[in-house]
Amino acid sequence: MKANDIELFRHITEDGEIQEKLIIHNPEGYVVEDKDAKVRKQKYYFNQKNYELFTDVVGGFTFMLVDTLKALHKDARFNDMEKARIMFLGTYVSYDDKGSYLMTNNNRFLLKKDLKGLLEISNEKEFYKFYNKMIETGILEEEVLGRFEIRLKWSSKYHFKGKASKGVAGGTETVKAYDRQIQALYQEKDTKGKSVNTPKNLYILFMVLPFINVESGVLCHQQQNPIEDECQPIELNELAKMFDYAKPSTLKNKLLGCKLYSTNVFFIGEGMKGRKKYTRIFVNPYVASRSGRVPNESLKAMFPNTEKAIVEKLQDKRKSK
Repeated sequence: MKANDIELFRHITEDGEIQEKLIIHNPEGYVVEDKDAKVRKQKYYFNQKNYELFTDVVGGFTFMLVDTLKALHKDARFNDMEKARIMFLGTYVSYDDKGSYLMTNNNRFLLKKDLKGLLEISNEKEFYKFYNKMIETGILEEEVLGRFEIRLKWSSKYHFKGKASKGVAGGTETVKAYDRQIQALYQEKDTKGKSVNTPKNLYILFMVLPFINVESGVLCHQQQNPIEDECQPIELNELAKMFDYAKPSTLKNKLLGCKLYSTNVFFIGEGMKGRKKYTRIFVNPYVASRSGRVPNESLKAMFPNTEKAIVEKLQDKRKSK
């Protein structure tokens, strides 16, 4: 930049007001930069990079309609175990442009003959009772290509990937569940080969998803309000009534007993307001979320070992291949 390229022009108006103008000679040789815009741009790229790193850890996700989850909670046609199985199966749905079929993570069609083993149901009568109910209620639709090749289409009213179809009934509010983690919660076994999580624990997890706050991850009544104290948090006593537990302590044990790779799926915070004790219940953001951003640091701090556990599990799987 040359010294005479920029000139400050000053003159006095008839009213005695001093006005100044900055005159740039040869303006095509300069770029005017908005510092605020630059900061915003840097922050955007930083957040995008962090989100990419976060999605590398959590993997793909499936959307569920909030209204459908609330309706399923009240649906007497299915018991708690069956509702947990529905939520588990839904994480295998493919994108709408691929037909909304149930497919493995390797993009292989899940056939009717595969479901009994995938669901870990040993009793054939129990399996067909559940399977037929899913067909009758429209959750599943068969596409028969042969006696042993029956593909399964999943209702986008329950789970979908991508954008919601125009024909989907009910509201448009969604919650997303991370497929790998939901599948691990259902399938993980302890050293004795026993399921780590009971169907009852998983049922509670799935049914509280509609109440996750978009910002803080706390269970509350106004999920879109980012301010935790203003979103009417659901306390342990209230949640116990919602799930018909006589003792909140029993529900608390159920929530804390829900584990992903030995880390907590729920965090229960306790505090005091004056002389009154209160509780706050948070859901692990590596399991389910309503946000399209990286979880805030305070929420991540409640589940300090989850990311490490997921990464280690992924590394173990890659080594075993």
